[in-house]
Amino acid sequence: MPTSWAALSTDADTAVSFFRNKNSLFASGQVSRTTLEDKLIRSETEISFHASWDKKEYAMQSDQILRDIEVARFVETKSATPLLSLNRSDAPPVKNLSAKTSLEIVTVEDFWVRVKEKDSKVEGWLPLQALQSRHDDLGIYTNLIDTYLRQNADSSARVLTTIPRLRRIVPLEITKSFLKIQYGNQIGYADITHFVSRADFASLAYHPKKNWVTVLYRNNDVIITQKGETIPMKEILGYVTNSHRGIVIRPDSASYGPPLRARVEILKPEAHIWGISKIDGHGEVWWKKKNLLLEEPEAPSKSTVTTDSLLKREIYSIAFENKNSVRGIVSSEGVYRTEDGLTWTQIPLFGKQNYPVSIHPNGTWFVGSYKSTNHGKSFEPFIRWDNIAQAIEAAYHSNPKIMRLTQIEALPNSRILIHVDTGVKQIKLRSLIGDLHWDVIKN
Repeated sequence: MPTSWAALSTDADTAVSFFRNKNSLFASGQVSRTTLEDKLIRSETEISFHASWDKKEYAMQSDQILRDIEVARFVETKSATPLLSLNRSDAPPVKNLSAKTSLEIVTVEDFWVRVKEKDSKVEGWLPLQALQSRHDDLGIYTNLIDTYLRQNADSSARVLTTIPRLRRIVPLEITKSFLKIQYGNQIGYADITHFVSRADFASLAYHPKKNWVTVLYRNNDVIITQKGETIPMKEILGYVTNSHRGIVIRPDSASYGPPLRARVEILKPEAHIWGISKIDGHGEVWWKKKNLLLEEPEAPSKSTVTTDSLLKREIYSIAFENKNSVRGIVSSEGVYRTEDGLTWTQIPLFGKQNYPVSIHPNGTWFVGSYKSTNHGKSFEPFIRWDNIAQAIEAAYHSNPKIMRLTQIEALPNSRILIHVDTGVKQIKLRSLIGDLHWDVIKN
């Protein structure tokens, strides 16, 4: 008679291999799926990735890659979800959370994250996939290697202690090439090059004077924008990050794969759902219940592009509403609008042309000689070129042969300033939004 852990002949097609633990290289035996399900104690999820680096693809485990959500500090729930008492899907709930509940991350453990409500002391566990980052979050810093905490911001200063790798740090201050940190009961300085932050995942960053700017990469304590600007990180107030980017935190020593700190593109995340069952003669055993795709990518549309794809193009002009909103518009081989700063939808009216764009603080959007009062959903002309020509002729006593709009600037009190190229000179004109009269600004 077959034992409970042997594959029954009547159930041979559903025989499943089981293991002593999820890291075992070889199976301990086989048993029918029905038996494993009947003896199931709990389930756990393990994440793995298909990632691309240096034009090659690699299979990587979740403990090899750091993702943007793992360096977030303040997050929101994507939808209504139970806050669990333990980092297990079958754990009793602490309470039910509504969609867009603000939470602070306490610790991250692979698929799970311990969080607490911002306005209370309630803590619990959620799967990482239940959370989304906030645009006003500067996040935390985590060190990829053991890091010295020094007395002063100097690489030769006295060492106070060592910070073990992968600690979540909220710096007190960002100084030149160093983070001022409190670790334990000591305050000191750590080399910023040892750390990863939200800036390393950023596609967009918010600067109080420059609004949202496009980010190419972080260089020590500054970010480099697509325009080649250098902006100190201590001046940044928020980020829009790329969820398909990963930073390697543990290279695979057995292969020539991505090295430490390498920036990889996550092509496809997977979740192996492990079942843990108690089988006679074996005790607790592990078996794969399901290979669950965590993020099913949508088929790309010709009229929709991601921010990361957009940054590979030449951006002619870009504008966003304000710090608290990443709703915006960009001109780059066509004009596109975004609601979330992550994906952009083309506006068919403007074809593949590039035009200057701008968003006034009063909510009016401008694309070339058109304006919109409904966040870019529809447009109407706001410039009569005959009026522009008359204003230029009155100011310079010559009739412009050509007129090309090159820039639109927002001014206080519902005014705008436009730059017009006549082929001979650049001319600035000012008007109230909606007014047909334009004043030439000579100085």
